[in-house]
Amino acid sequence: MVEVIGFGLAGACVALQFQRAGYNVRVIDDRREGSSHIAAGLVNPVAGRNFEPSWEVEKAWKRALPFYQSLGEGLFHSVPILRLWSDEKDRSKFERKRNLLKPWIAEVTDEGVLWAKGGWLDCPRFLEVAREEFLARGGEWHDAPKGDSQIWCAGASGLIRGDFTDVEHRSAKGEILTVRIPGWGENRILNRGGWVIPIGADLYRVGATYDWDQLETGPTEKGRGKVETILQTFTNCDYEVVDHVAGIRPIINRSKPMVKFQEGKGWMVNGLGSKGVIYAPRVGFEMIDRLK
Repeated sequence: MVEVIGFGLAGACVALQFQRAGYNVRVIDDRREGSSHIAAGLVNPVAGRNFEPSWEVEKAWKRALPFYQSLGEGLFHSVPILRLWSDEKDRSKFERKRNLLKPWIAEVTDEGVLWAKGGWLDCPRFLEVAREEFLARGGEWHDAPKGDSQIWCAGASGLIRGDFTDVEHRSAKGEILTVRIPGWGENRILNRGGWVIPIGADLYRVGATYDWDQLETGPTEKGRGKVETILQTFTNCDYEVVDHVAGIRPIINRSKPMVKFQEGKGWMVNGLGSKGVIYAPRVGFEMIDRLK
């Protein structure tokens, strides 16, 4: 019996992949909402100000996309990402790295560079579909650990508790808004010092803040103000805020996932940070090889 502790993005991928590989799997989760439940699910192959491709992004996404598609249609939405230029210095930085970035360039214009192979995963729906399949396949679900071979996928809460020794982390709180902008009609993901994701019916997800010090849960007026400022760099259209959420990203090493074994404790899968949608399925597959 494999026991997976936590059923956020990482835990769901690990539990389902072990189950599909023929293992008996038990999930330990109290169904309280963590960062995976409110995540925007952005898949951006080239993130940050310095035009750096995410770590082994092509290899990881080749494992991830078929996994999400295997759970049904409508979970992953393929949407081009327009990385807007900040200034001429910003564009010159891109030009110096153009050859490195060639696999993800769809188009370059005076407005910015359009990345291919991007989009967003409907994370709350993914977690529901994953749970439905897990239970339909006969998986066990409990709210307290029972023992057996344990894989801890406890996210930021596990890092903050210190579930595993000698794991340095710098988790960050992030706040996200959902806004309604009637008639804007933007159908690309916009990215520049923040992002806007079109999710249909004149609704957009907008984010995100990074707070490295104040990790208390819950949205704040300060966070809302920061995200509204981000939105106003993309459009001057009138908008209505319809939702405001916050979560803590589990970050260990620049959002590279960490897999660690500790005697008497078991395995830890953590640290996926803001790139969890890209890396979680690959980590799940690799965990099967480690436990063989």
